[in-house]
Amino acid sequence: MDRMFHYFVRNLVIVSIFTGLLSGCGVNTSGKSAEVATKTVEPVTLKFHFWYNEDQDNWKAVYKQFEKKYPNIKIESVTAGDNNSLDYLKKLDLAAASGDQVDVMMFSAPQYYTQRAAIQMLEPLNSYIAKDGYKVQDEYYFDPSIGDKTYALPAKKATFFVMLNKNHLDEAGLAVPKDWTWDEFLDYSKKLTKGEGANKRYGTYFHTFPLYYQIAQINQMENAFLYKPDGKSINIENPLIKKSLDILRQAEIMDKSATPYSEVISQKLNYRPQYFNEKASMILTGDFMIPEAGGTDKVPANFKTAFAPYPKVNKNDPTTTISGGDLMGVYAKSKHKEEAYQFVRWYTTEGITLQGKYIPTWKKADVSKVLDNLIASSKTPDKVDKESLLNVMKSSIPQKFSIPVPYHDEIDKAYVKEIERFLLGEVDTDTAIKNASQKVQEVIKNNNK
Repeated sequence: MDRMFHYFVRNLVIVSIFTGLLSGCGVNTSGKSAEVATKTVEPVTLKFHFWYNEDQDNWKAVYKQFEKKYPNIKIESVTAGDNNSLDYLKKLDLAAASGDQVDVMMFSAPQYYTQRAAIQMLEPLNSYIAKDGYKVQDEYYFDPSIGDKTYALPAKKATFFVMLNKNHLDEAGLAVPKDWTWDEFLDYSKKLTKGEGANKRYGTYFHTFPLYYQIAQINQMENAFLYKPDGKSINIENPLIKKSLDILRQAEIMDKSATPYSEVISQKLNYRPQYFNEKASMILTGDFMIPEAGGTDKVPANFKTAFAPYPKVNKNDPTTTISGGDLMGVYAKSKHKEEAYQFVRWYTTEGITLQGKYIPTWKKADVSKVLDNLIASSKTPDKVDKESLLNVMKSSIPQKFSIPVPYHDEIDKAYVKEIERFLLGEVDTDTAIKNASQKVQEVIKNNNK
């Protein structure tokens, strides 16, 4: 009996030692998954909210390349694909209020970003940026930080310019402008206008975007908003506001060389059809139109497009362009903030470059190569005048980037409402400016109680 007992104890000890060795090697003898030294990365699906058309703007190739580099992260887009950034914002806010999954979001203008940062909808990225070891101002052409917090990274860089129908220029004996003033712009518009009635071709077309109502001020190097940098006093009595209204009055009423505002709103006109259907010879727009300059499947181009810089007020002024572009941030309530940041950082550097659809704000991007890709992405690249486009990109100086106040849109609406009365001939210039000043001052006062 003793002999059998000792034999049993000896085998038990051997088994215990062997089990311990197996346990030390990471083998789980219970049949469950053993813990290993390298942590298994759980797959994550990010919901990316934006407004662009995925097929048109090459977004699916972006997801594919990102997922190749980060195989544990999948991108699932939430977009109407209609390029309507204002409708998108309503849907974004509704998704957030409804508790839908939101991880990454984009904004087409700084004010939409500051509004949502103000209500703590965006995650501060400072700790992620510090961990990656870079400074936003060193990596990107503008820094969208609000105070000491960075809530988003810049994606595409906006450059504003004038697109011109080259055939119409040649017909009128006009050269492609390399440097010009608003007075010269108005002269071109007058000379490019042709015909009467339903068949009339206007020299230019001004859309209903608020920037057109402050056209001579909006691209200034500093102090370009309807309010001063302190956010508490108006900037509408600035002489450049009157100049802006004079430009519109000259083109639409005096020279009849711009599509009348009454027609724009009553017929719900849009700048793309007006330009590509040759109802207008020039449009003031941004670099988001470069891939469309050679036409698309929906709107083909039957003529060559040339480019001119944003017009100046005075001949000796610098050639400036509106500063801004898309901003990309992480939702404050996302359950995958680390992965969401990884996508934001990757897209605003490598991703947007390989996408080949926009001018990156990332300083290390090869802009010349990006331009080639943008032109090549048009339906008919030979309809794009690359030489004049390169001149615009080289000569245009971005204005100093300014963070708008959260109630920026409210100010815009109050201003536009009064300027619309001027455009419809209900009030004169001085009355429009006086009324707009009062309305905007009320908005500022109500938001600074």
